[in-house]
Amino acid sequence: MMRDAKRAIEYNENVSPSQRWGTRVGKIRAQQIAQGKALSPDVIVRMYSYLKRAESTYLAQKDTGKLGKGYFAFLGWGGPSAIGWALDKIEKMQKAGEI
Repeated sequence: MMRDAKRAIEYNENVSPSQRWGTRVGKIRAQQIAQGKALSPDVIVRMYSYLKRAESTYLAQKDTGKLGKGYFAFLGWGGPSAIGWALDKIEKMQKAGEI
């Protein structure tokens, strides 16, 4: 997750403004993940939700080799490994009655 978020941040630093990915929230999330900061239960739920919605764009761009904003936004939110990580955290929080 951290590696993918760092990769997305580096991408934005090395491309023209028109090629940069991310909303303000997405860029903040990438920084939090890249720095290994703790994420609140609400953020983890939103993170999982975003990743599941964006997964098809990520996979399509990966398959074609035409990596664009959608691909790097997905990485900014933690990338493929973040889906399983977030789901595991959500299930644990649900069992504990935290969400």
